[in-house]
Amino acid sequence: MRKRAVSGLVGAALLVAGPAFAFRVPDPNAAWPTPHQLESRYADTARHPYAMTYSDEAARRLGLADGRWEAFNSQSGGSTGPTFKGGLDGRGAVLRLQW
Repeated sequence: MRKRAVSGLVGAALLVAGPAFAFRVPDPNAAWPTPHQLESRYADTARHPYAMTYSDEAARRLGLADGRWEAFNSQSGGSTGPTFKGGLDGRGAVLRLQW
């Protein structure tokens, strides 16, 4: 009976201490990263040579830009006249009248 209690306590202690074994202490003698390793680390964050992807270009043609969708844009009286714009953005439906 006593062996079962001791083995049960040991098993419970190992189960509780299990997550502590998952943490790995950093190696204090590890080498510093080389310039090549640093460059390859930042290569993924570099901008791509193309301004837009195919999906971005398709979205622009449908009127989506910067999280907004411009449903219509009417100008009357040339470039100096009022414009009436409508669409959707993060706040909901938007109607604008500008001079």
